[in-house]
Order: sequence, then structure tokens, then C-alpha cells
Amino acid sequence: MKRFFATCVVLMAGARLATAAIPDTYAPTNSATATPPPAANSSAPKPAGAKLAKSTHATATAQTLAQMQASLDELTKSNHDLLDLLKQQQSVLEDIQYDRRLQSRQIENLEARLEEAMLDRQQLQGKVDTLEAQASRPSVTAPAPPAPNPPPTVGTTQPVTARPQPDNPPSVPVITSVRTPPGDGAAPPPATYLPPEGADNPTGQGQASWHRLFTLKGTDNQQSDVFTVHGKLWRVLWHNQDKAGKLFANTSALFINAFPRDDTIPEKVCSKLGTGSDSMQLQGPGNYYLKVEASGGSWELAVEDFH
Repeated sequence: MKRFFATCVVLMAGARLATAAIPDTYAPTNSATATPPPAANSSAPKPAGAKLAKSTHATATAQTLAQMQASLDELTKSNHDLLDLLKQQQSVLEDIQYDRRLQSRQIENLEARLEEAMLDRQQLQGKVDTLEAQASRPSVTAPAPPAPNPPPTVGTTQPVTARPQPDNPPSVPVITSVRTPPGDGAAPPPATYLPPEGADNPTGQGQASWHRLFTLKGTDNQQSDVFTVHGKLWRVLWHNQDKAGKLFANTSALFINAFPRDDTIPEKVCSKLGTGSDSMQLQGPGNYYLKVEASGGSWELAVEDFH
């Protein structure tokens, strides 16, 4: 009995197992209630070739990104260099424009000075021609008329005594006098019209004073050598002198300009017509030279450094 009961139990268990293993093929197939097939297991192991391809693709992508970043950095650097070059070119262009404006101003100043000098020369030349024409005209003194003979007295008889006449009567000379310009008999001019060196220096010891560098004199245009000024101040003492005589009064002209050695813009020192003296102080230190334009008289100058 026991064996029979155990055999039945075993058979029932086997039937249950068989029923669970075999699907129900006779169940109605409803699309709404159909169960989807089980999804693929994502945790299933992938083949080794797929991992290698993915690693190679990641490496190539990283290299490409690095190359793109390097190219971008190089492009940025090139842009910065180009910007710096453009700034330098802009600075050079501004310097060129400034130089051109400066040259234009210098040309305008020179043209204005040239016109003034030509006008002054024409006026002075006209005065000189007029004075020379007046001086070249001689003044002739006419001989005095002879004294008339006294009239004879009526009713009286007086013996007439003939005056002895010389064999060769003297001829009346014609005196020709030429006007000489006044001042010919005046005292000779001094050796120099400039004040002596140190005439206005301070008397205290250890103080700065004026030191004379050189002197120049002449009657025409002249240019000095380059000289060095050590102090913060320097000056030019000058004197212009007309020719002797009233006819030549205010007929001379003197123009003095100071130029820095490395510049073409002058500093005006003197512009004088006729006799006169003065001085002009300028800023130092530096290297300079003087340019003198003169006509119709004589001039002299002295350069002094204050230190």
C-alpha cells in the first residue's frame, strides 16, 4: 500500500513538471494580452572585438580633439600676433603723419620768413638806391657876377685912366663841391659793442654765473659751428650796426635763429632793422648752432652759458 501511494505521488509530481514545461498551445492568441518576448539580457557579456573597436574609436576621438585644440591655440596666437602687428603699423602711420604735419608747418614758416625777408630786402634796396642816387649828384657853385662899373658923372670932365690889363687875365675857376655824408670826421667806432664777459654776474661766491662760449662778427650771412650748452639757461648777446652816415640810417637788417643739432625747428633770437643791441635767453642744455642772415651793415654776437 505504501508502495502504491509513493508511486502515485511520484507520477503526480512528474505530471506537474511536464505540464509546467510544455506551453499551452491551445490558449487563445489575443494581441492585446500577448506577452512580449523577453528582452535581451543587457548584462550579457559582449565579444572582445567590440571592446577593442570602441577603445580604438575613443583614442582616435581624443587625438582629433587634441589636434583641434592645438590648431585653435595656434590660430588664437596668430590672431594676437596679427593684432600686435596692426598696432605697430598704426603707430608708424601716426608717426609719419605727425612728421608730415611738422614738415608742413616748417615749410609754411620758412615760406613766410622768406616772403618777409624778400620784402625787407626790396625795401632796403630801394632805400639804398635812392640814397646812392642822391649822394652821386654833385652840387655846382656858379661863379659870382662881376661888379658893375660906376656911371660917369654928367657935367664934369675927369681924366679917364686906363687900368693896366695883365697879359693873361686870370680865369674865374668853377668850384665843384660834392656832398660828403656827415660823420666822416667822427671818432672811429669801438672795437666791440658787446658788454664784457661777466658784467652782470652775481657777486656772491658759489653762485651760478654766465660763461662766454664764443663770439662771432661779420657783414653777411654766416652759420656757427655746433656748440654744447651745459646749463639750464643760455643766451645770445647781439648788436647790429648801420653803415656810417645819415643816408644809411635803418638800412641794415639782422636775423638770428638757433637750431638744435638734431632738429629743424628754429628758435627765434633776433629780427632787427637798423642799429640796435639786445639779448635773448633760451632753455638748455643741449647741442645747438646759430644761423645768421644779415645785409646792409655789420653785426656781432656772443653766446654765454649759465651754470
